[in-house]
Amino acid sequence: MTFQQILKDISAGKIAPIYYLHGEEGFLIDKIFNELEKEGTVLQPHEIDFNRELFYGPDTSASQLVNACRSFPVMANRRLVLLREAHRMNNKELEKLTPYLKQPVPSTVLVMAFKDRRAALPRAASTAIGKNGVNFHAKKLYDRDVQRWVDTLIQDRGLEYDPGIPATLVTNLGLNLHLIENELDKMFIFLKATQQKKLSKEFVFQMINVDKEFNAFELVGALSQRQSQRCHMIIERLTQNPKVNPPTLIVNALFRFFHHLAMVHRHKLRTADSIKNQLGLNYYQALDCLNGTSNYSVARVYQNLGFIEEADQRLKGMIPTHMSEAHTLKTLVFKLLK
Repeated sequence: MTFQQILKDISAGKIAPIYYLHGEEGFLIDKIFNELEKEGTVLQPHEIDFNRELFYGPDTSASQLVNACRSFPVMANRRLVLLREAHRMNNKELEKLTPYLKQPVPSTVLVMAFKDRRAALPRAASTAIGKNGVNFHAKKLYDRDVQRWVDTLIQDRGLEYDPGIPATLVTNLGLNLHLIENELDKMFIFLKATQQKKLSKEFVFQMINVDKEFNAFELVGALSQRQSQRCHMIIERLTQNPKVNPPTLIVNALFRFFHHLAMVHRHKLRTADSIKNQLGLNYYQALDCLNGTSNYSVARVYQNLGFIEEADQRLKGMIPTHMSEAHTLKTLVFKLLK
């Protein structure tokens, strides 16, 4: 089941007896966990005191968890048993959960959060959950995944919006789902208060404190058309305020552009629509890539990816340098254009 489908089912009152939440994207795990824990989802406020138990992996044994799950609800239809930090539970104890997971108590909702990609339930237990509950693997999200997630968030609010907004948010805020959601929530509150129905790019730039003309998104656009003077002007402005324009986000935006450009060359894509469909980009990103194909050969694209990787290592201290962050970024843009 997808993240959206799980939340949709929970909202509709279709509650499973077991939720096994695991993987690298902790934000998605927390969202499902918190939704189930919230008053009114599984338990009403007056039912919580006697029917909700919270455990932590390092301090919990299988017998404690199973006993809690097999207890009867008190003046309620369900019990809610929550296991946080399940990835820190002893492996032998996790194996002992298998019999219960094969035959869960229908009146209990057990929620287990494994926020570590290396930790998981034994295969037999995991297979049992597939038949009796929800087995959700929160895979690490990449830029196109986060953009789709942003699309869904905005569409769920019934708003019109410029198609380039998801890419703009990813370019300027990175892949931090919590940060993006917080910024969008602020925008939604403002739009509702002012009875507006459209999310414009200008409004987004204003809300996330990004200069409309000088941001990583505009830098990529200028690079795609090899507008040297504009590129140098934009990077000059960006480096004047590293708190608003963190160097790592600028480098990430440049890497994504040239990585997409490499894919365009590899698949010999010749139209914006084919680029959009093949790579899962929005139209504006696809247009940047299309412009880039006539300005950067395959060899040059891979050379530029090397320059970006080198700059990234300098910024992270992996390559010793006496250059400041601003100097490193300006030098990188110079190399990309030469």
